[in-house]
Amino acid sequence: MPKIHVILNPASAGGKTGRRQRKILSAICTRFGTEYRLSVTRKPLDATESTRTAIRDGAELIIAVGGDGTIQEVVNGFFSNGLPLNPSCILGIISSGTGHGFAQSLGLPSDIEQQVDVICDGRLRAIDVGRVAFSDSHEERRSRYFVNECQVGFGAAVVQSVQSRRKLAGGLLAFGSSTLINAFRHRSQTLVITLDRVFEITQALVGLAIANGAYTGGGMNLAPRAEVDDGLLDILLIHEQSILERIRNFPKIYTGKHIELEGFSYYQAGEIAVSSTEKVLLAADGELLGSTPCRVEVLPQALQIKSIG
Repeated sequence: MPKIHVILNPASAGGKTGRRQRKILSAICTRFGTEYRLSVTRKPLDATESTRTAIRDGAELIIAVGGDGTIQEVVNGFFSNGLPLNPSCILGIISSGTGHGFAQSLGLPSDIEQQVDVICDGRLRAIDVGRVAFSDSHEERRSRYFVNECQVGFGAAVVQSVQSRRKLAGGLLAFGSSTLINAFRHRSQTLVITLDRVFEITQALVGLAIANGAYTGGGMNLAPRAEVDDGLLDILLIHEQSILERIRNFPKIYTGKHIELEGFSYYQAGEIAVSSTEKVLLAADGELLGSTPCRVEVLPQALQIKSIG
C-alpha cells in the first residue's frame, strides 16, 4: 500500500465538501484502509504547503478533495523551480467543488465512490502541466502551475464574478449565470499574443483561453480538441462580438461547436506570451491570479495522475 496523504478543502462547493467529509473519508477507507494522513485546509495556499510537506516526508499518493482551485493548489505543491519534487509521486482526484472542469477533461465519473475506485484501480497517466508567469495585484511578478486552463479577459472576469458570489447553486448555474452577465457588460481589449515566439497576433478580443483540458467550469467545452497529454496547449481567441452574437453563441460553448464560428479562432502552441497596453485580468483553473503581461508554457507529461482505464 502506498504512503497516502489526503488533502481536503471543506469550503469547496460552498461548504458542501465539509458537510460530506465523513462520507468521502469513509469511501477512501473502504478502498485504502485507515493508513493515510489527512490535511484539512483552512486558508488559501494551505493545500500547496501540505502537499509539499507530504511529498518531502515520503508520500507516494496525494489525494486532492475539492474543486479545480483546490486541485491547482495541490499541483503547485508537486513542483519547485519548474521541476517535480518527486517525479514518481501520484495525484488522485476526488472532484467536489464549484468547478469540475478538470475532472470532466479527464472523463472522471461524478460519483464519489467511483472516483475513489479510479484512484485505486485506474491507470497511471502522465499528463502535461501549464506554468504561467503574471503580474499580481501589487505589480510583482509571480508564477503558478495549472492543469486545466488559463484565461485572459472575459473568462477571468467570469471567475471574478463567481468568486464574489456564493457558490451554493453549483458549478453549472454559477458559471453559466456569470457568463451571461458578463456577456452584457464585458468590453473587448486589445491583446498582443505571441505563439512559440514566432507567430504574433494583435487584435481586440473579448477573451483568450489557453487550455490543457477540454472543459472548464460548469461544463463548458471551451477547447474541444485539447488533450491533457499531447505536449501542447490549445488557444481559443474570442473575437469582438455584439451583445446579440455573444448571447446567440453562448449555448454552443457547451457543445464545442463554437470553434466553427467566425467569432472564434483556434490554435495550438507550447508557449504563449500575452501583453496589452492596459491591465487585463488573468485566471487559471477557476482562480483569479492577477493580470497581464503573462507568459504561459507547457511542461510535457510532468505529472503522474490516476485516470480512467
